[in-house]
Amino acid sequence: MTYVLVRITVEDLAKWKPVFEEASALRKNFGSMGVRAYSKTDSPNEVVILGEYADKEKAMQMFQSQEFREATARAGVKGLPEVSFLDEIVNLPA
Repeated sequence: MTYVLVRITVEDLAKWKPVFEEASALRKNFGSMGVRAYSKTDSPNEVVILGEYADKEKAMQMFQSQEFREATARAGVKGLPEVSFLDEIVNLPA
């Protein structure tokens, strides 16, 4: 399993959100096991997404796919997404 941290800036959060939700099928096709999205409190058009994927290679393929580029364009993502692949090193209880 791998985690993916994505940082984006969107033109309008209300425009971006439905497109992001509709793209769940795309994410599932590339092994997504779920995602969470957060916006900055003081800058709501700055979004951070944390996703969990079954396979790093398939996740990498998604971020390079034409479907991903088209979805980000429709959603009003400004510039290129900053994508980081993460390995979990510790998971502590509260």
